[in-house]
Amino acid sequence: MKNFRYGLWAFALLMALWWVIDPTGIRKKVKKTDSELRVIPSKMGEVGAKVDKKSAGELATKEKARGSFDGSMDTGSGDEIAGEKTLRFKDSAAYRRFLKTAPAGVVLDQIDQLQAVRVKDGEWLNSMGKSAEMEVGKNYYMGIPEVPAEVMTMGDSVYRVVGGDALKMMGADGVTADWGKGVTVALLDTSLSPTSTSLGSEEGHGTAMASLITGMGGAAPGAKILEFAVLDAKGVGDSFTLAKAIYAAVEKGSKVINLSLGSAGDSSVMRDAVAYALGKNLAVVAAAGNEAVNRVAYPAAYDGVVAVGSVDGDRQHLYFSNRGAAVDVVAPGFAVVADWPGGKKVEVSGTSGSTALVSGAIAALLSKERGLTGKQAAELVIRYANDTGLAGVDDETGMGVVNVQRVLERNQRGIVDLATAGVVVDPVNGKATVAVQNRGTETVNSPTIEITAGGTTRKFYPGSLAPGQSMAESLQFDAARAKQEGGVRVGANVEAPRGSDQRSGNDMWSGWFKMGK
Repeated sequence: MKNFRYGLWAFALLMALWWVIDPTGIRKKVKKTDSELRVIPSKMGEVGAKVDKKSAGELATKEKARGSFDGSMDTGSGDEIAGEKTLRFKDSAAYRRFLKTAPAGVVLDQIDQLQAVRVKDGEWLNSMGKSAEMEVGKNYYMGIPEVPAEVMTMGDSVYRVVGGDALKMMGADGVTADWGKGVTVALLDTSLSPTSTSLGSEEGHGTAMASLITGMGGAAPGAKILEFAVLDAKGVGDSFTLAKAIYAAVEKGSKVINLSLGSAGDSSVMRDAVAYALGKNLAVVAAAGNEAVNRVAYPAAYDGVVAVGSVDGDRQHLYFSNRGAAVDVVAPGFAVVADWPGGKKVEVSGTSGSTALVSGAIAALLSKERGLTGKQAAELVIRYANDTGLAGVDDETGMGVVNVQRVLERNQRGIVDLATAGVVVDPVNGKATVAVQNRGTETVNSPTIEITAGGTTRKFYPGSLAPGQSMAESLQFDAARAKQEGGVRVGANVEAPRGSDQRSGNDMWSGWFKMGK
């Protein structure tokens, strides 16, 4: 039976109202956690323990995201690094001429492929005046996506931890040591040789992400990690340095570029560097961000980049995981077990860890099918994701949860697998909506969908479901009565004709939705 856990309505609505209204400005003062991690409990058995949680629901999370919309995500006007500018030149001659004549000490870095330089701002630049040969731009801060503090302190009451089940959730629990062999994954993050192993430091972020690609928690243990330390010990970097590292990653033979980081700033040098990598058929995988807004961060927002969001252990969208049409897929992102410097284990939450898991899945596929390019493997991972939540592509979860097994079996005929993909309850209008998906390789004719809500049961008979297709049916229930009773129980089941479903473990779902009176 497929489990979906749902948090307390009262708790979620209270959080939503606090986030949207916030008359005192408290939200602006909430201290973010130092990182996306927390220490593993001393008893390892507690990791991934099942906790009885009920859902916060779609209404509360959508209202929260809408209320905290960050316009900079949409306009690209992120946090500019004061005292710096980027210069780009129309041709190599102008570029070389500038490098020869620039005042001493003003050039901080350069990207020859883009004919671009990072410079100190100042009167010397103003004195140059406007020139048709040169474009002046901004250099933006880049950093590790932070998880809101309340998630780390109260998240367990709303969401189910992933623990060590990330690979199982992604259809990659059969991973062996050779998965990822021969594939180079560029990790653009903090250093893999940190000076500190303190859990209060961001320095170990790169180590944690590497473990979710090639470590015990990753789908590609045989892959090679190519390190680019683009973030400092505080987890902060800049878009220019990131762009330069992307070029270097391509030149050094990477097939996958993992970007468990983000920025609100749309830098032209970063945009063109990403386009260059995509033009070389690499897979570029980036975090959607943890700001609970209706836009994803850069570079995840760029076309062609695999923008990754997060779900919990019940494949429920995490409210802080950014939404938007750019979201491609989701992966486990709540209390996922990862490595930490000094031989420690931690639980990481957020879209950065989800991104690393997806990069590992792509690397695994590349090692299994040598004829694929990174870009092609990324497209397959998106196409064969398991739908979750609402039926079909949506702004919260994109195509759904990455599933390696479905990708590897896509050409294997005869697989019949119908699944209950998601259950959403509208407490205002008294409606339970159930999404189902054909996750097999054969069209299923005359399936049956049964939904129970508030004591009422109804069967639905869709004509057919093609491989990969999702659809939804809804059943009304007495909302007033459900509120009086404190909630409503919903059950769902999808069946293929004559018991032909070969993987019936995901057919059924049952749960209690708590509703405030």
